[in-house]
Formats: sequence, structure tokens, C-alpha cells
Amino acid sequence: MLGAISCLAFATMSEQTLASQSILFSELNEAMSQWQSSYQNPTTKDEFEQFKLNHLQQFDDYVEQHFAEFDRFRNELISSWGEAQISEQARFVHYNQENNARLNIDFENNTLTISVRHSDKNKLTSEDAYQEFHRLLPAIDNAVLEVFFQDFITQIKQADFKVVTEYEIDNGHRAKSLLRAKQQIKKQTQQQIRLVERQLDDKLAQPTAPTQEAEAKRLLKQKRQQLELLQTKRLERLKANIRELAKATPTKEKVSEFTFKLSEATKRPARAKTYIGAVAKQSKRFDIAPSLVFSVMHTESHFNPLAKSAIPAYGLMQIVPTSAGVDVNRFLYRRDEPMPSTYLYIENNNIEAGTAYLHILDQRYLKYINDPLSRKYCMIAAYNTGAGNVARVFNSDGSRNIRNASRIINSMTPERVLEALESELPYDETKHYLKRVLERESLYQEI
Repeated sequence: MLGAISCLAFATMSEQTLASQSILFSELNEAMSQWQSSYQNPTTKDEFEQFKLNHLQQFDDYVEQHFAEFDRFRNELISSWGEAQISEQARFVHYNQENNARLNIDFENNTLTISVRHSDKNKLTSEDAYQEFHRLLPAIDNAVLEVFFQDFITQIKQADFKVVTEYEIDNGHRAKSLLRAKQQIKKQTQQQIRLVERQLDDKLAQPTAPTQEAEAKRLLKQKRQQLELLQTKRLERLKANIRELAKATPTKEKVSEFTFKLSEATKRPARAKTYIGAVAKQSKRFDIAPSLVFSVMHTESHFNPLAKSAIPAYGLMQIVPTSAGVDVNRFLYRRDEPMPSTYLYIENNNIEAGTAYLHILDQRYLKYINDPLSRKYCMIAAYNTGAGNVARVFNSDGSRNIRNASRIINSMTPERVLEALESELPYDETKHYLKRVLERESLYQEI
């Protein structure tokens, strides 16, 4: 029975991280709220620019704190579970208070998995798993239940709980997880660098005063160096954790997993129908094709209204408060401040912000691109990586100035523009993103 499950490895885990996996990001959320509330309206443009630079530095401090907590939580999970499953854009993960049961909803593959950690001497019964499943259910937000589960949960019976996979929690399994953690740290560093690049697009991707452009370039170089240093620190912490795990006494535990395929009614594009009204309204308002909005939503979050990335980006269309959020706030509300995460978790707000940002890219950053199809390709890439990185594809000097790049783009066919983006964008993630959005758009042409 679960009451007899061994929790030796759990003893070192902090009460804060065990209460709920959502607590992982609570400190960053609080810091973000403080940072946002401290925004005031400076009296001059120069004052605002200096004010913004100061706040960017403060935000960097919050990011470092956030990743220190993230790494600690990940390492504790690897120690106790042999692996670290953590919520992200396409996955919701929750651990119970005792840290011996885990619920994982995979929005991309349309599956729900219950995992139970127990002594390798005990056989887990279907009754144990079924009971643990119902104890975990209250952790699922109602918004997720409505979009993904409908009547599915009531149809699951105790007899359905049959072990699909099992694994021993040993150092071999942990070693594979630590290797994945190393790659994850490098990916997160790259994502943070892209975020800084997007934050500075208003100075580097658009025509601006030479002094402001020079200061933005200096700041970008500085931020890159800081993020690379943070990556080094995180990798050193990971190495230290590897040494500690090598010394640890084996727990003699294993994990039993039960996986369910969610009903056909919860598959994409069926999920998209929940948002037809909101998308239709904002698409018409901002002159963006509904099929493109749905495809971006699909690619960003798989229609998970509570999606949250490690950047952090929030909600259905994965709005980053300090880049797209600032641009949209300026455009819609004449406010020079980030959008709060609580605001972005409201589906209609998120769809408005995401569609408005597509409009901003299309009609402001990329307005000098004449061909609508070429501009669309660049807009999709810029949604992921910023207009400055799109410009780098076409400017032979590596400049981030999109107006200069537009002259080159206008001399090319749309097909050639797409080929250039797919081969020359500075980040592989953006290349894959562009391809996925274009492929998935056809799913939503008739919705």
C-alpha cells in the first residue's frame, strides 16, 4: 500500500518545493509583480530609457534567482525519482505532498500518466494507483479540465490501471537525467539570450538615434556575457550534484507508471474550438488570419491555457511580459510596462495580446516588406525570435536593422525568402518553429 512506500530520498526535499510544483516559479512571480508595480511614467524619453535599463538589470537578478530555484528543484527530483519531470508549455506535472506520486498531462501527445514511487520489494496494486489518481485530481486547474478532459475522468475505472512501464531508481537512470539537464541548461541560456535580443529590438531592429543604438549594442553584449556566466555557474552546480549523487546510498526503489490516451474529443484541432469566438474577434480586429493565430497557439502551448515556460512566457500564445508584453501594452494601452502573468493567464487577454503582437510585427517592425507572403514568413519567425534576428538572415554585415534587410527581402521571391529563413536563422529552434507553424496552419483553415 502507498502508506508503506519508502520516502528515504524525499527526506532532503524542502517543504516549499513539495507543496506544489507551481511553487517553483512563485518567487519569480512575486519579483515580477514588484518589478512591474515599481514602474512609473518618467517625464522625458531619456529618463525612461535609463529607467528601463535599470529595471532590466533588476530583472536579470530575478532570473538568476529563478534558475537557482529551478536547478535545486530539478536536482531534488533526480535524486528521489531518478528523473526530473517539470511543467512546461506542453506538459502539466504535479507531485503529491509525500513526493511518492506524480501526475503528468502531455498536451502534445494527448496522454495522462500516473507514476507511483515505491519500494522495489512491494507490488503496486491497481487499487493503490486508482486511489492515488483521485487524490491527485484536485491539483488540476478547472481550465485544464474543461479543455482536455471533459467526461474522460469519470470513464476511468480501477480495472483500467495496469502498469505500462516500470524503472529502477538507480544511478544509471540518474546519469541519463543529468545529461538531459546539461542540455536543458544550454537551451534555457539560448532562450534567455533570445529574450534579451527581443527586448532590445526597438533600438536595434528599427531606425534609431546612433547614441541609442550604440548603447543598446553595448547592453546586448553585456547581457550575453552575463547569461553565459550564469550558464557556467549552473553547470558547476550540476557537476557538484553529480558528485553528491555518486556518494549516495541506493534507495532500492522503483517507479510504476500508468498511461491513458485521452479521448479523441480532446485532440487538436478539437481543442481549438473552445477559442473560436475569441480568435475570430481578435483576428478581425488586428487583420491576422484566424488559421495563423490557431497555428501559433497550437505550436506555442498545444492549447494549454496555463502553459508556462522557463523564460518565463505565459498562456495560450506564450507571451513574454518583458518583450511582447511591453510592445502590446504600449500599442493597446499606452503603458510602458510589462503585462502581469495573472493577466496573461486569462484566455481572452492572452489571445488579444498574441494577436496584437502579430499585428505589431506585421505592421510596424516588418512594414517595409512589400510582399504579404514574404512578410508573413518573417512575422512567424519574428514571433519566436524577434525582428532583429530575422534581419540578420538578410543583412550581410549581421546588422539587426530590419529596414535595411527589407530592401534585400523585397528583391527576393517569397519562396527564396522562406528558404533563407529556414537555412540561415541564427537559432535552430526558430527554424523548427517556422516549419511547424506553417505545416499546422492547414489544420485550421476550415475551423
